Amino acid sequence: MSFTSGHLMAAAARAYLARDHSEAERCCLALIEREPRHFDALHLLGVVCLDRKHLADAVGYLTRATRERPHDTRVYYHLGTALLGLKLYGQAEAALQRAVTPRSSDAGALNNLGNALAGSGRHEEAIACYRQVLAGDAGHVPARFNLGRSLAALDRLEDAAASFRQALADAPADIDPDRLADLQASLGEALVGLGQHDEALDTCRTIASHRPQLAAWNESLVLLLLGRYDEGWRQYEGRWGVASHDPPRADALVPDLTGVAGRRVLLTAEQGHGDMIQFARYAPLLAAHGARVTVQTYAELKVLMRTLDGVERVVAPGEREPPTDIVTPLLSLPLVFGTRADTVPAQVPYLLAPAERLAAWQRQLGPRSRLRVGLAWWGSQHIPKRSLPVEALLPLLSWPGIELHALQKEIPSAQRDWLASRRLLIDHGAELHDYADTAALITLLDLVVSIDTSVAHLAGALGKPVWIMLQHSADWRWLLDRDDSPWYPTARLFRQRRAGDWESVVADVVRALAVEGGSGVAIGHRYNAVPGSGGHHGGCTAAE
Repeated sequence: MSFTSGHLMAAAARAYLARDHSEAERCCLALIEREPRHFDALHLLGVVCLDRKHLADAVGYLTRATRERPHDTRVYYHLGTALLGLKLYGQAEAALQRAVTPRSSDAGALNNLGNALAGSGRHEEAIACYRQVLAGDAGHVPARFNLGRSLAALDRLEDAAASFRQALADAPADIDPDRLADLQASLGEALVGLGQHDEALDTCRTIASHRPQLAAWNESLVLLLLGRYDEGWRQYEGRWGVASHDPPRADALVPDLTGVAGRRVLLTAEQGHGDMIQFARYAPLLAAHGARVTVQTYAELKVLMRTLDGVERVVAPGEREPPTDIVTPLLSLPLVFGTRADTVPAQVPYLLAPAERLAAWQRQLGPRSRLRVGLAWWGSQHIPKRSLPVEALLPLLSWPGIELHALQKEIPSAQRDWLASRRLLIDHGAELHDYADTAALITLLDLVVSIDTSVAHLAGALGKPVWIMLQHSADWRWLLDRDDSPWYPTARLFRQRRAGDWESVVADVVRALAVEGGSGVAIGHRYNAVPGSGGHHGGCTAAE
């Protein structure tokens, strides 16, 4: 039986309304094979792909549909939504701008336009979109939630918390549990930033009925920030139920220390480079309990991790693993060792620069003539508030009598040009091939000044004096209201007094340098630093 184009399109529409996406797709494809420029078939097939999260395919079909009807706001709305899902924020904005016209100011299109602007960091413009949605529909929960997120991004935390609370109050009884959890988690995060920790914990716990692992994870971050490690490490295991984390290996477990002697233990990589460096300290402790330890780590950390005491092998993810009896995520080891804030295993150095790298960097740097200071100011932009623009460092960069070395491989091009025109520091980006190179360079410096990034952890693990510049609402590992760290005895913390205030942080660093920076020896004595170029140091006591 031969179906007309009208019959195929009607069948596709019925199938879509019945949520039979496979049949709707089949009908649309059959129609497009006959008529490659059939607008309705291209549009519906794009929507089907969007619903099925086949975003690249959705963009392809919807783009073809826009060529057939360049003024159809509906197709631009769907195209913009697909591009938004792919995090192509600029393209999404362009499409959604065409979906929002004076005659068609659809709330969904306006909300998504706000999301595209927010994705590009243009939060004030995003807020204007969300407020326009809410002016027409005060109970629009997605816009209220997104408004809160943009307010939080601008550190307007009181307003953000109020927006999240209103979204929770307006949420329908049958709201998707995942969306409800996102709302509650965002409120909890804002409350942490406001210093309202008890209320933040209560908010985290409200998630437990529908997302227990997310509730445990969020609660753990507050508990660890407060130094309540006994509770915090237990809840930290909830990280495996959070979408932003890689899923755990099926064979992973949290072992009992009494059962590791003589067993082959593989410590698996997770999270970022800084996390790997911070928690690598536990590998020698596990070996001291009789375990035969293999550390899995990222390729650029392999050479450095081979300097860990007592570790038999180091492998990268995807490389062939040795025969193993126990597989344990590295960041579960504080739980295994029962680490408390006063029992953190903090003897440094526990990582060392390889001798051959150290010799090569010594030749490259040449004789010392001034105080040598390393700088890291720009990190991964998944948390942009941790970084500061290089221009904000000008008081430090201009400080007389010091030799400044960039410790980051990647420098944004505009910042690199700004630095090159002023010749204020030495850029080693081309020579920093892996963390072993960075470790060697740091070892030959007198002081490291860094934001919260892997460089700070590396300097601390090497036992070098490190001054860490922290955002106002800092990560849990730096605790609250301290200028020292139980994890790194050679670290000094410089905190923002208010959100975004890097100027005062840099000023504090410069004042400290004026007081203590007469020589590398003075800085070293201030922190009782252990030289990082010697041999391994034993005697680490397990935190039990």
